[in-house]
Amino acid sequence: MKKITLLLAAFIGLTALQSCTIEEYYDENYVDGYSQVFELTNETISTQEDAYTYSATWNFTTAIFDSDNVLVYRWQGNSWTLVPVSYNLGGNDMVKYDYDFTRFDVKVYFSANFPVNELSNAEYNEFVYRQTFRVVVVPGGFAQKINYNDYNATISALGLENAPIKTLKLKK
Repeated sequence: MKKITLLLAAFIGLTALQSCTIEEYYDENYVDGYSQVFELTNETISTQEDAYTYSATWNFTTAIFDSDNVLVYRWQGNSWTLVPVSYNLGGNDMVKYDYDFTRFDVKVYFSANFPVNELSNAEYNEFVYRQTFRVVVVPGGFAQKINYNDYNATISALGLENAPIKTLKLKK
């Protein structure tokens, strides 16, 4: 009798502990409806996380799918550079950009291995003040191999060469 009760309790416990899943369906061959490009122009990365890190957060206009991925590129005057990226300022001084994202927003971080307020005016203007980024949403079902380091190749593979580039609002 104890064995039956134990087996019944184990079965009920396993059944109760099953997680719910939410499935998102979209046609993997239909890229244009899900791939998007956003531009963040003349933005100052001004939210101080700590002495070494500043950030800025932008809300997506509509939530992206859980399965989607996000790429962030930084404009360097003549080309787009994939983030994360680091820059050597000389000596042991380094600065870098990184990012994270949720379904609802994307956050770009600027950090240094020294207090950010010790940047020279020229360094501040080059790395923090009036930055331009492009955010590319890549569908989770997109399986084509791409050199994501090359912004133009990424946009071309996603079929976004003529797509409108949308803007995002800075989260306050």
